[in-house]
Amino acid sequence: MLKSIVLVFLSIATLNMYGQSPTWSGEIANLVYKNCTSCHHSGGIAPFSLMTYNSTFIERFGIRSSVQEKIMPPWPPDNNYRRHGFNRALSESAINAFVSWVNAGAPSGDLSKAPAAPVYDNMGFITNPDLIITMPKYTVTSEVDEYRCFPDSTQLGKDMWMTEFECIPGDPSIVHHVLVFRDKGTKSYSLDAKEPGPGYVCFGGAGTNDAELLGAWVPGSGPFTLPKGFGMKLPAHSNIIIQVHYPAGSKGMTDQTRVKFKLTDQPQREAYLVPALNHEINLTNGPMVIPANSVKTFNEQFFLPFDASLIGVAPHMHLLGQSIKTWAVAPGNVTIPLIDIPEWDFHWQGVYQFPMIQYLPAGTFLYSKAVYDNTTNNPENPNTPPKQVTSGEATTDEMMITYFLFTLYQAGDEKIVIDSTQAITTTIKSRDAGGNLLTISPNPSSGENVQIEFVSNANESVRIQVYDVQGRKVFEDRKNYITGGKQLMSLASDKYIRGLYLVKLEGTNWAAAGKWIKQ
Repeated sequence: MLKSIVLVFLSIATLNMYGQSPTWSGEIANLVYKNCTSCHHSGGIAPFSLMTYNSTFIERFGIRSSVQEKIMPPWPPDNNYRRHGFNRALSESAINAFVSWVNAGAPSGDLSKAPAAPVYDNMGFITNPDLIITMPKYTVTSEVDEYRCFPDSTQLGKDMWMTEFECIPGDPSIVHHVLVFRDKGTKSYSLDAKEPGPGYVCFGGAGTNDAELLGAWVPGSGPFTLPKGFGMKLPAHSNIIIQVHYPAGSKGMTDQTRVKFKLTDQPQREAYLVPALNHEINLTNGPMVIPANSVKTFNEQFFLPFDASLIGVAPHMHLLGQSIKTWAVAPGNVTIPLIDIPEWDFHWQGVYQFPMIQYLPAGTFLYSKAVYDNTTNNPENPNTPPKQVTSGEATTDEMMITYFLFTLYQAGDEKIVIDSTQAITTTIKSRDAGGNLLTISPNPSSGENVQIEFVSNANESVRIQVYDVQGRKVFEDRKNYITGGKQLMSLASDKYIRGLYLVKLEGTNWAAAGKWIKQ
């Protein structure tokens, strides 16, 4: 079945270019090999170095079935609900062409004219990275789920902007998921030094308030690429923390995951990846408890207090998940479909970008609805017999998250094309393109004051606004800065209750926002 899955994914993209029964020794094999890089390490599939007509012929009926049932290539979103960029789904003509080829006996043609099969080395898609962070070899010692963080220096002498990254698991069979953080402090090294062996245990986050999420790898992910003109800042001398989740059953196995980065020293518009809809804060019918032998639906809601330009979304659940739908309702009761995955597959996930940036005005409500099956009818159920499942980090726990990849709105953003090689960028130019990116520390905080760092112009008035998770403005102030440059603003943390807050700054012709957690 493994070869069947891979061969489908490798070959189908080219078949619609040919007649009803193309031959292996004709142009089809050349194009199959040319397109092999589209999946040779996706979703934890181990690459194999030999792919021939004979191996394809043996698996032809399984391939045909996978194509007809639209199992492969994997594309979980419902295209009728909302189309996304970089769509891997097959057209009906491509499906019919492949089925016809198999039904005709999968003719080989003259195999002496067939090209040599390619060899893959698990080096990934990015061939000329500007930075590679490789974690040390680590042999899993835990009998249960283990979250382990591996810090490393970027050794960057100046501020850079990440425009693309790719995570390549060393052993995909034991890597449940990977989170990649940018880290401005040194606490991660102290935590590493306190524990024997490489890395340190970091259940949940990275174990330090100085770490901010850059992106993630989950089964099915490829390279993470931001649209032209957008980036995530990597400050000079910052660190990268690779957090790997090894599920139960991984003990004794060794992994060495690495991450490749494409960088630029040209300031970019700041993009953010945040779990705006999540089971910890946004459930309207929580808490997340799924009794044994039950099918249960959960709903989430979030109020957006500022104009946003949405680049993409990334739903996430675990093994009990059956379906998840996320949408927005803008002022005026305008419904904006975002993503619908009617048949959730834990093994194929990703960040789904839109063909064009989606504008979400301030006052928009974000919604999500997900269904979970904790019965014996669910073949992915990790418990036999079923047991009560609650929210948590382990594979056998559950989650309901939709990550939002967005930036602060600028006029014209809705005209930016994401999935075209002729990308259109906005003609509205921001001052210092993200130079006002704010940092909030400590974050999370408890009773101490919170320091907000940002950059202002000389003789500039800066407004600060704080919104709670329901979108209510809980604080507003304005300060004048005579001298331009780096500024500090303080918030009295003890005046806020526990929860998630959005902090927004507005200057003369710029805006910056960030999330703050009060513990």
